Amino acid sequence: MEKAPRQWTEFVIKSLPESGDISFQVLYGDGSRRSFYRVEGASRPCVLIVNPDPPADSRTGVNENDTYVYLAGLLEETASGCPPAVYGYHRKAGLILLEDLGHRHLQTEVLCRGAGSLWTENIYSRLIELLVKINLDAGALFDPARSFNPAYDTAFMYGGEGLYFARFFVGCLCGITEPVLDHDLKRMAEEAGGLIGSNVIVYRDFQSRNVMLGPGDEIRLLDFQGARLGPPAYDLASLVYDPYLPLPQELRDKLIGRYVTLLAERSLQLAAELEAQFPLIAAHRLMQALGAYAKLSLVEGKREFLEYVPRALGDLKKLLEHDAFKEYKVLKKLVRQVDLQALELNQPE
Repeated sequence: MEKAPRQWTEFVIKSLPESGDISFQVLYGDGSRRSFYRVEGASRPCVLIVNPDPPADSRTGVNENDTYVYLAGLLEETASGCPPAVYGYHRKAGLILLEDLGHRHLQTEVLCRGAGSLWTENIYSRLIELLVKINLDAGALFDPARSFNPAYDTAFMYGGEGLYFARFFVGCLCGITEPVLDHDLKRMAEEAGGLIGSNVIVYRDFQSRNVMLGPGDEIRLLDFQGARLGPPAYDLASLVYDPYLPLPQELRDKLIGRYVTLLAERSLQLAAELEAQFPLIAAHRLMQALGAYAKLSLVEGKREFLEYVPRALGDLKKLLEHDAFKEYKVLKKLVRQVDLQALELNQPE
């Protein structure tokens, strides 16, 4: 247990008045800048998020905490029971009190039961159905003015994912200098951006570590504060090309087909756009993941994330064999030449 500022305790008691002797247990926050604490002694199981200096939109003043609380309400409205309930929000102090979703991460469950098991296929089929509902139903009500996130578009793909990959993974982790790579990354972002037609709401981190399981394998969701307008292909790519889990290619193909079928039932235009944009959007997602793992390990000292580099890189290599990438020769060559053994990914500092 951790001795906490009096303000935290007062906030919990104000949010849940029947609470007793409050204490806080530190929770591991994965790759987040925020701090998380399981609250002991509250009248309901809950978790405190502490984020006193959140990034914000300089034009509107809307910050990451505002976005999280807004999106929790939006997801509850359109996908009832999936997000954690918000019990309290102290904007000035950067405190959010949430329902505690327990201990059962999807990643852990799949690793225990097997990525090729019938249980895993059933859970992922349900996730696909939920994802279509979130993308379209929440997307129809989403108000960009209440989010601090920019839209997922050409500029964001190039700067926030392509150059991010080039800087942290290619440059910092691999030690490769390839000035011509920038041309491929810019051109690829422009091509992918040109394939984005109608936008939906993009969760942007729809992967196994952000899915919790409740009683009866009820699906619950975490870390949706990055949601923004964007193409439906992104969340699908995040789920099926998840470096945290070795999903069989057969299951990936089934999930992609299921998503396209369900999407076509709602919008033939969106389904057609997704099939055209999927390879390029998926490549950007994998580049983002590789950049993130490199930054987390090198800048923030979280070396455990290097474990997932080989799977993400392997998926990117295979994806770049698609005809959509035949003109991106610099990127393809660079990815092929990365020497995983030389990176000593499993060696702690």
